[in-house]
Amino acid sequence: MQHTLLSNLDELLSPKTLTRITGVDVVSAERLPLNAGFAHSGSSLEFISCLGPGGHPGPRLVLKRVAADWDWLMRVTEDTHCRSVGLWTQGLFDRLPAVCEPPVLACSSDGAGWAVLMQDYGASLMTSMSFSPQANRLFLDAAAAMHAEFLDDPALAAKELGLCRPEHVYGMFSPATARAEIARGHSGEIPARILEGWELAHEVMPVDVMQVIGPLVQDSSPLCDALRRYPATLVHGDFRHSNLALSPEREHPLKVVLLDWQLAACAPPAVELGRYLGANSPLLPVSKDQCLSYYRERFFEAAPAAAGVQDWWNAQQDLGLLGGFVQDGWAIVLKATHWHVGADAREHWKADLDWWAEQVRRGAHWL
Repeated sequence: MQHTLLSNLDELLSPKTLTRITGVDVVSAERLPLNAGFAHSGSSLEFISCLGPGGHPGPRLVLKRVAADWDWLMRVTEDTHCRSVGLWTQGLFDRLPAVCEPPVLACSSDGAGWAVLMQDYGASLMTSMSFSPQANRLFLDAAAAMHAEFLDDPALAAKELGLCRPEHVYGMFSPATARAEIARGHSGEIPARILEGWELAHEVMPVDVMQVIGPLVQDSSPLCDALRRYPATLVHGDFRHSNLALSPEREHPLKVVLLDWQLAACAPPAVELGRYLGANSPLLPVSKDQCLSYYRERFFEAAPAAAGVQDWWNAQQDLGLLGGFVQDGWAIVLKATHWHVGADAREHWKADLDWWAEQVRRGAHWL
């Protein structure tokens, strides 16, 4: 089912629209600041507090405003349509597995950018929280079911979606991207940290590992070309703790909420796993290898029999995990050494370096 993009922010936040999407009578709404310390892309967030008749408090929503002018990840991944908006208007969010809560309520144009209205899941966000065994299984269940649903789906090629290609996935945190953003006057710390992390990687990672990684972070084409040999699917692209929530149970089973689809990609399933294991490592209740085994079992159960998953799984998994370090190795190295991010799990990140070194070696055989 396709959805209509509203014309502007005033229409999106009108009592009529808010009443329709919340299912309660809304007579006015108040916009309040929302400071999300984990947000580094440059987009802005606000609370939308709905008020009913007599000023009675109604639902609280979250508004995200995005535009390439201030969202550097939109710029470097060539997002000219706003992927979150495209996935909503084209109805792909309606096809997410039953374990997932719909992530978007409505969207509108917003000057040169877009506005995305969502439920407020702030109290349920997993930001920097240890995953329970149940939560970890639910997140992997959601990923496996979604990847099976969209496997080799021609709808992913729609220009209205503008999904990331592997080159975007592995180029967004490259030294070249960081240098370009610094030259552009980027005021945040991430571009400088990217350069610092990749320089430090040559000191702390084994020589043979950096002989593979060094060229790939400059030009990921060999990795991207290798991944294109295998079936692609819808990949969330930023499957990490600060974008994950569990909806309140109430009388219904827990559901997974996947927020912030701005880095959504069309890529083999293991591209998602590289990000999930890299960004969430110290929060996982079991080892990374156990997560891989669980996901693989669930994906094999859900994937169409005709897909022949057994024939190509191992190769794309090895490549996807190699890609996980091409994408996030700079951050993993910094967390293992001196970055304030991850300082409370420093020893864990140090131990992770050996695991990632082995993934790089395994993946290199498929290039």
